[in-house]
Amino acid sequence: MAHDAVRLSFKIDAFQPETIPMARLAEYMADLAAMLGEKADVHFVSLEDGCVQIMHDVGFTAFPKIQERLAAIRDGIAAAEAMNAYRALNKKLALDNTFATYADIGAGATFLEFPGVHAPKPIEILPVEQPGALIGIVQGVGGRVVNDARVAVFIDTGETVHQCVASRAIAKTLGPYILDGAERRFEGSATWQRDENGAWSLKRFVINNHEPLESQTLSQVVDRMRAVPSGLAELRDPWGDIMRDRNEEGEPH
Repeated sequence: MAHDAVRLSFKIDAFQPETIPMARLAEYMADLAAMLGEKADVHFVSLEDGCVQIMHDVGFTAFPKIQERLAAIRDGIAAAEAMNAYRALNKKLALDNTFATYADIGAGATFLEFPGVHAPKPIEILPVEQPGALIGIVQGVGGRVVNDARVAVFIDTGETVHQCVASRAIAKTLGPYILDGAERRFEGSATWQRDENGAWSLKRFVINNHEPLESQTLSQVVDRMRAVPSGLAELRDPWGDIMRDRNEEGEPH
């Protein structure tokens, strides 16, 4: 080991160096590198016996950053790339019916546990269906929808393109708006699914009706509201009008 490096080990329980498929080993190493970051300062050293131990060195200058990153992963608050790599490693370990540990060889300290096959099974979350709305541009209409008599409608919301479905009658009315650049509001029934990480995603959207969005600016909307008759415009001097009415009626002040 170089004098200016820290020796670390990713230890996979189920395999031996001669039994782990090379392609699978490469996948583990790629996820490990993504999890650690600081890729220019992490160097592969060897594959050791005692299960499979991926030995690698980390430069002293990069090691504090990696320690912080590992602590954030342990607390579940690390950057998305690090958390996704950690989850990917755990998923591979579960599929391979094993688990792993990540440790500092010199200090004998374990940084992270990878439960893999021993991780609690996620609670199945059934899809949630509720009324919903999408705002976007009609990108396309048509195409076969598997196990559905309705027509596919592709709505570009700017962030993603959703494949929705609509009755043939509604789909026909959407044809003239394909790629016209005008945003529309689509109302219907939305089906949401939550994944094992707690993130919700739209799995299905049935369009029941649609309408154009108002293209007026805020100032135009205000001007339009001001133009609505209210009966107050004629009362230019309301207090004077009240006093004149009382004088005409002979009432004392």
